[in-house]
Amino acid sequence: MNVLMICQNFYPEIGSAANRMKNIFKRMEQQGSDVHVLTSEPLYPTAELYTDAMFWDEPSLDAANITRIQPRDLRATTNLWRRLRLFLEQFVLAVREVRQDQKQYSYIYATTPSIFMGLVGVVAKFIKKAPLVLDVRDLWPESLVGVGITKSRVLLAPLYWLEKWMYHRADQIVINSEGFRSYIESKGIAPEKIHYIPNSIEENEWLIKRRKVSEQVRVVYTGNIGLAQDVFLLLDVAEQLQEDTNIEFHVVGYGYHKEKFEEHVLKRGLTNIHFMNAMPRWDALKQLAKSDIAFATLVESTAFDTVTPGKIIDYMAMGCAIVGAVSGHAAKVIEEAGAGFVSRERCRETIVGQIRYLAEHPEAREAMGQSGVAYVQTHFDWEQNQERLFEAIRKTNFQVVGVSK
Repeated sequence: MNVLMICQNFYPEIGSAANRMKNIFKRMEQQGSDVHVLTSEPLYPTAELYTDAMFWDEPSLDAANITRIQPRDLRATTNLWRRLRLFLEQFVLAVREVRQDQKQYSYIYATTPSIFMGLVGVVAKFIKKAPLVLDVRDLWPESLVGVGITKSRVLLAPLYWLEKWMYHRADQIVINSEGFRSYIESKGIAPEKIHYIPNSIEENEWLIKRRKVSEQVRVVYTGNIGLAQDVFLLLDVAEQLQEDTNIEFHVVGYGYHKEKFEEHVLKRGLTNIHFMNAMPRWDALKQLAKSDIAFATLVESTAFDTVTPGKIIDYMAMGCAIVGAVSGHAAKVIEEAGAGFVSRERCRETIVGQIRYLAEHPEAREAMGQSGVAYVQTHFDWEQNQERLFEAIRKTNFQVVGVSK
C-alpha cells in the first residue's frame, strides 16, 4: 500500500519531532507499506548543521522516497508575522507538491505542529481521496501563547478555528501525550477517534551501556535551548553549585537561545558548565548514559502542562535520575515512574538541594535510574506501542497491507 507522510521535521534533523516521524516511517515500511515523505529541507536548528555527514547516519533512509520543499526564510524568530509567513510558504509549497504528485495513496499520515502542515494533510485527503490520520505532536496555537509570542485574541481566533476544523476533518487522531486528550475532546472530537502513541525507545537503543558510578557527579541537559525551555534556570542552579567541585554540568544543546545561553555562561564565569554542540541521537543517548543526573525544564505555562517532553523519556531510558523544573503531565510521569524529583514552582533553592542530595546519595540516584528504566520498558517501548499506531490506521476502514485484521 502507498502512504503519504507529511511532516515539517524529518531525518536527518535532530529532536523528538524528527525522531518520532522517522520511527513511524520505519514501522510502516516494516509492515509492507511504501511510504512517500513530504517534508522540508533539514533546517532545525540550522540548515548548516546538516552539511556534516555524521547526521546522515541512516543509509536505508537516504534512499527513501522523500520530497523536500525549500522555503526561502529559514531563520528562527519570535516574531509572529514572520513565523506565519514561513508556515504559509511551507503550506503553499507542500500543497503544490501534493497537486503535482500523480500517485494515489491508501491513506495520508500528517503531523502538527505547526497546524499548517496538518492542513496540508487535509488538502491531500481531498485531492487524493484518501483518509487522514493526524498526528498531534503539540497543541498549536496554544504553544504560541505558552512561549509568549502572542496573546492577542484577534490574531489567535482564526488559528484556533483552523485547528478545530482540522481535527474534525481527520479520520483518526494520534497524540503523543495523554495530556492532549481532554483538550482535543473539548473541540468536539469523539474519544474513540483519539489514539495515544507516545514517543518511545527503539529496541537497539536499549543496548547502550551506562558508566559505573564515580565520585564526580555529572548533571546533563540535552536538547532544545528554545522558547519553551527555561534553560536559563540551569545557569542559576549551576552558579549556586560552583563551590561543589564534585558536581559538573554538561549541556548538549541547540536552538533559538543557544548562543545567548553560551554568552551567559562566559559572563558569569561558570566553569562548572561544559557545552557540547548538537550531535546525532545515538551519540546524545551515549552522553546520557555517561551521566548521573538529568535536568528537565519547561517554562511555567498551562500551555505546557499537557506536554511530555521526549527528553524525559530518553533520560529515564538511559538510567539517569531526573531533576525536573516542570509541572502538569511531565511532573506526573516523573513522579509516577519514581524516576526523580520535581519542582513545580521552578524554585532554584529547591532544585539545588535536590541535586546536592542526589550527588551525596549514589544509592538513591541509582534506584531512581532503575525505576525510570523499568517505567520506560513498560510504557515507552516502540515494539509494544507500534500496535496502537496500526490500530489507528485500521480504523480508517481501509485495508492496509500487514496491519489489517
